[in-house]
Amino acid sequence: MARPLALILIALCLAVASSRAAPAHAATPPPEAGTQQQVNGTGTKPRAYRFGVITLNHPLVIYQQYQPFLDFLAERQPWRFELVLEHRYSTIVDRLEAGTLDIALLAGRTFLQARGRTPLIPLCAVLGRDGTPTTRSLIVAREDRQDIRSPNDLKGKRFAFGSPDSTASYLAPLDHLTEHGITLEDFATYANLTTHDAVARAVLRGEYDAGALGEPMAVRYLGVGLKVVDATQPFPGFIIVARADVPEEVRNALRDALLGIDPDAPDVARLSEGWNEVLRHGFGTVDASVYEMFRTMERRVGLSPDTQEAQP
Repeated sequence: MARPLALILIALCLAVASSRAAPAHAATPPPEAGTQQQVNGTGTKPRAYRFGVITLNHPLVIYQQYQPFLDFLAERQPWRFELVLEHRYSTIVDRLEAGTLDIALLAGRTFLQARGRTPLIPLCAVLGRDGTPTTRSLIVAREDRQDIRSPNDLKGKRFAFGSPDSTASYLAPLDHLTEHGITLEDFATYANLTTHDAVARAVLRGEYDAGALGEPMAVRYLGVGLKVVDATQPFPGFIIVARADVPEEVRNALRDALLGIDPDAPDVARLSEGWNEVLRHGFGTVDASVYEMFRTMERRVGLSPDTQEAQP
């Protein structure tokens, strides 16, 4: 009896271990656009459209700053949006092409890359602090670096950029420095870090003498450790896009909700205190043609321009 009993105990242990190793949520194919999902067999709820955002700083911080914004939108139109965070620009582009993202917040260069691979519908432009659909890149250094006051002082220094696919922490500042006669070869060393936040922290720690950040991401570091050495001219900022196969009624409802946000309204101003800086200043109509300027930047700095717009 001892042997059969031991075998039974071993089988039970293996079954428990197998159940613990199984994933908590099995992946299921997304429903067709515009369809409804059953809720416990008793009713329906609108499909959740997947809204992709790049993690410009720590993913937990991004989640805490973007999820309340999506909750705000969900209360103002009939569709739900599921936040999807990605730490690589290329993954956002891949997922838009594959259809595993429906909507995305993109910077200029990433918008061109994605539009070259899959048909996209621009919904609106993200407004900056000055109320225009533009932003800037800032060259920053530690406040105590008296030897770094202008772009010319960067020669022979250690410099940190963001991702090579980034608009505001690589392409735009690299183009700006090139126009000032400063090339990558002029730095003692340079590196591409993962996020804007990583660039700011590396400069603060003294690992690099200076770095490039997008202005919205740099705001919280200015005056508390970092200073502005130089700034680019304004260029087109973030854009919110949808895949062309997202139903028109969904696109229109989201566009109307975004354009209807008044950042100065007391209720919005109170709620938006917890939103990411990128989202706090409202949204405007978008002219997708202005993003072509990034192709010119790519050519000036020796990066390969992307393909032309994909057709539906």
